[in-house]
Amino acid sequence: MESQSLDLQIDALNKVECDKIFSEKISGTKKDRPALENLLEVVSAGDSIYCYKLDRLGRSLKDLVSLMETFENRQVRFVSIADGIDTAKSGSKLLLNILMCIADFEAEIIRNRTIAGLEAARKRGVKLGRPVGLSEKGQVLARKAVEMAEEGMRICDIKTKLKVSKPTVYKYLST
Repeated sequence: MESQSLDLQIDALNKVECDKIFSEKISGTKKDRPALENLLEVVSAGDSIYCYKLDRLGRSLKDLVSLMETFENRQVRFVSIADGIDTAKSGSKLLLNILMCIADFEAEIIRNRTIAGLEAARKRGVKLGRPVGLSEKGQVLARKAVEMAEEGMRICDIKTKLKVSKPTVYKYLST
């Protein structure tokens, strides 16, 4: 799994000598993307937008197509460094559309596999999500925490003795 560090991407953008770099550590699937919004506010005809990789710009086919249309309407060149896409070169628009379709297809496959996996787990009796209430161990610790508190022991001493966090002690005391 790739690190969330932007260093690799920024190094690639610096190598092609970008004048300004817009970056954010927000999933491409999120609607609120301030850096992308800032880019779209300042980009104008004749500009070139470089992106490290197509999936860094967006993960939805619909959003990518919309952005590409915006760039084309504003007469802005788009370059995806790692994907070898440059809308100033012939054939890149076709390649870009094919890659976006493949990316969307892959995302749909992942969604379907996740849903199927969750359904299979449910059929096997696996309980999904957080467990309801305290586990047996948690119940034992809760009783001990209450006993210690009733004996006048301080919360910080209880947490140290039980090897749990302060919020956990308070949770046990409230049950």
